[in-house]
Amino acid sequence: MLKEQILKSVNNPVSADEPFDIDGELESFLKNFDLSAQDTGGKIKFIGKDPIVPSTIRFASATAIGLAAKAVAIAKLWKLRSGKGQDIEVDLRKVIHRLSPFFQGKWEKINGFSPGFPTELASPFSPHFYKTKDGRHVMPLDFYNRLRISTLRFLNVPEDKEAIAGAIAQWNSDELEEKANQAGLVMTKLRSVEEFLETKQFNVLSHLPIIQIEKIGESLPIPFTEDAKAPLDGIRALGMGHVIAGAGTGRALALHGADVLNIWSLNDVEMESLYATADVGMRSAKLDLASEQGKARMHELIKGADIFFANRRMGYLEKYGLSAEEMAVINPGIIHATVSLFGQQGPWAGYGGFDVSAGVATGVMALEGSLQEPKLPSIMVVDDYLVAWLITTGIVSTLIRRAKEGGSYKIHICLSRTILWMYQLGIFDKNYAAATAGSFPEHAFLDPELFSAETPLGTYQGVAEQVAMSETPGHYKYALLPRGAAKPEWEN
Repeated sequence: MLKEQILKSVNNPVSADEPFDIDGELESFLKNFDLSAQDTGGKIKFIGKDPIVPSTIRFASATAIGLAAKAVAIAKLWKLRSGKGQDIEVDLRKVIHRLSPFFQGKWEKINGFSPGFPTELASPFSPHFYKTKDGRHVMPLDFYNRLRISTLRFLNVPEDKEAIAGAIAQWNSDELEEKANQAGLVMTKLRSVEEFLETKQFNVLSHLPIIQIEKIGESLPIPFTEDAKAPLDGIRALGMGHVIAGAGTGRALALHGADVLNIWSLNDVEMESLYATADVGMRSAKLDLASEQGKARMHELIKGADIFFANRRMGYLEKYGLSAEEMAVINPGIIHATVSLFGQQGPWAGYGGFDVSAGVATGVMALEGSLQEPKLPSIMVVDDYLVAWLITTGIVSTLIRRAKEGGSYKIHICLSRTILWMYQLGIFDKNYAAATAGSFPEHAFLDPELFSAETPLGTYQGVAEQVAMSETPGHYKYALLPRGAAKPEWEN
């Protein structure tokens, strides 16, 4: 069924101004979280229409639905805690700035200067395609230092783009992808949508919902505290999030009042530009998880947490005793939420990668260009932040469920499965998208709503959520703090 729906979208691209029922799509989507638009106690309004940017993907619609779904979950929770309903408004002409706040390099700033693009575009391991021996393309997205050094050793070349290209050209694409990923690297073969639909990994994903929410243990119901000042007031979220999808989950929870503490191991690093976008709103601390002292402190934090979130490669959390099942023993009632590239089962379950890697594997870059000449989307990303909002929606809906029936829960979402849902929304003809984006007021690409705050790092300017919520617009207690500057303890 999923395969047929995607092929229908790909084989019948939209090439004219056709009706798109975004309200109906939202209501259908909300069923994945046991939610409905009526849960807000108010009205939901969408403004604008895709295509907003020249892309084959309905980026504005998918982003608007993701943001609206998160807002519905927050509104339902606030109505439960305060008795107040609210209205929600989402402008499709602005939301893409929230999906990709950095691609224009001018909206996120510290002391007036942009922290830069998430990857150094001059690096040979930024989003570049390399040809293989069998005439295909791969993308080695290994821009973090350890990945970069390991990839150069694997290819046995210096850090030179021509040398890397020459080494990759000696490999067939399937073998290179398999061997590199077995070595813990990020090396993704470019596929068309049709090719991805024939893989064993798609067969696994096709049997999964967009988000997996599973009750894995019992606990007494855990009610919300009284006299809440924000929807997530009194909720503690412990994270090991990095890059965007994981850290962005913490940002989304912090916006609505959660005490979010993100834990970094001693060897973790983060790019300044990524930290400046995704770690907004969170406190963070460092722990030596390999030591007995660090493990004990982590267990104490888990005992006090309502939520745990992470986007680490398969096996990382288990290495430190931090699986959902292990945490449910430490703290019955915890909600354990994780993000992956390809899901937790199947031949590619252990593969690592990023938002762009998912787009390369599932066919987005072939749609934007071709198999012979692939292209990144004009906004440079696919669904990192979208995944963060969807897992946040799942977390909030599960908090509501836990308050009624108790229980420990495991939530999982993957970047690739989310892209498959985006395909179901419909694909644009490239020429139509290029001619239509920005051509009429409803397709205009408007500047985003911004916010600014004084922080220990300087004056921070960021992109606001681009969702108007009449009762709970959200506020960051901490706009941006230095990485690892907090003590590993809860605030209250």
